[in-house]
Amino acid sequence: MAVASGFGLNGAMPTMTLTEMATAASTDRNRAVDAYRALAMLAVALGHWLVIAVGTDADGEIVARNALEVAPHLAWLTWVFQVMPLFFVVGGFASAMSLDAHWSRGGADHDWVAGRLRRMVTPTALLAAVWLGIVALGTSAGAGGMVAAGAVGAAIPLWFLANYTIDTAFAPTVLRSLRRHRTGTLATLLVAFATVEILHLAGLPLIGHVNWVLGWMLFQVGGFLWRDSCLPTGRRLWASAAALWGAAVALVALGPWPMTMIHVSGVPFSPTHPPSLALVVFGAAFSATAIAVAPAVTAFLGRNRTAWMAVVAGNAVSMSVYLWHFTAAVAASAAFYALGVLPTATIGTGAWWLQKVPVVVASLIVLAPLVGFVSRVERRALLAPRPTRSRAPRAVVGLAALTSASLKLWSIGHVGGALVGMAGLVAVSVLLDRPSGVVA
Repeated sequence: MAVASGFGLNGAMPTMTLTEMATAASTDRNRAVDAYRALAMLAVALGHWLVIAVGTDADGEIVARNALEVAPHLAWLTWVFQVMPLFFVVGGFASAMSLDAHWSRGGADHDWVAGRLRRMVTPTALLAAVWLGIVALGTSAGAGGMVAAGAVGAAIPLWFLANYTIDTAFAPTVLRSLRRHRTGTLATLLVAFATVEILHLAGLPLIGHVNWVLGWMLFQVGGFLWRDSCLPTGRRLWASAAALWGAAVALVALGPWPMTMIHVSGVPFSPTHPPSLALVVFGAAFSATAIAVAPAVTAFLGRNRTAWMAVVAGNAVSMSVYLWHFTAAVAASAAFYALGVLPTATIGTGAWWLQKVPVVVASLIVLAPLVGFVSRVERRALLAPRPTRSRAPRAVVGLAALTSASLKLWSIGHVGGALVGMAGLVAVSVLLDRPSGVVA
């Protein structure tokens, strides 16, 4: 997942320069997919930097929280920066292309999943290993509590990878089913999602967790349908997008869901934890709009070499930006805390935004060289020789489950779970790079 389709997130690792990769792109390539993929990761980083509120409490201790917890009027920002639905759609499009190529070579489903796991886990395990080292050093220096809090904060965006891992493991089965029985597969997924949503809203405990898989899978299926040219086009697509936007507004205005399209602690009926009807409709509207303008985006990128080079370069580091942007924010905030200049104004006010500007700029200054270094390390690891033997299907399923569980443990906000999760990701990375000795 570090670099793909020559330069995106879901295909073969490149051995060419960025210029060669940009030039090698076929004339019929859907370049909008590449653009959306890169922009989505950049939007995640910027959105997180904007809503994180780091300051000090009455005792002078550092405190980090979501600005929306105390400034709900900023919820409109989430309608701009909640790009994960579109990313899952784009991921589905790219996965369908990759699976078609894999199947044409006679490849097995579990081998494709194992390859995807390796691309996701290798760069994530590097992040985990670095933070394990930081925690160990910080603990030995008597600052274990602070660095452990930093490790937990660095994992805030990793919930996405936990769900992406599971949906990727199911991708070959779902795509094959969709192509054989499109209506039946879609109806089954939608009915299952709606049933879980109703039971969740009715207060049935735990049932809502099922929609962590089903909700995001619906967006992946949208990408499959886009790839297979099964979605409306032209005016019909624009009309569908408009209707979906109207439905999304109606759901938050009349239904139980809040306006925010990200999870905010203390706000009932979270739209994303687990994915809700409001998020699915909003994400469908967002994605339908993006798909509607995709032909124009592709045409523009085909004409403008500078813009296309920027997209290629963005995709080459997008995974690194996604994984490390919170680490950069943690480092910048720690420096401002040490200097005693963290924002002190009321969250959400004009003065607070002005005080945040230096912190955001500092986060970018930290992130740029960090990404430059880790992206090279990740690429070398991903280009290293791979095990030549196929793994047993059950082993691949087990590794996918361990990956998702480790990511969840790291991102839930508890120090003990974070340490176990980080260690789990390092272990999965080692196992994926070891010859299995099993020919499936």
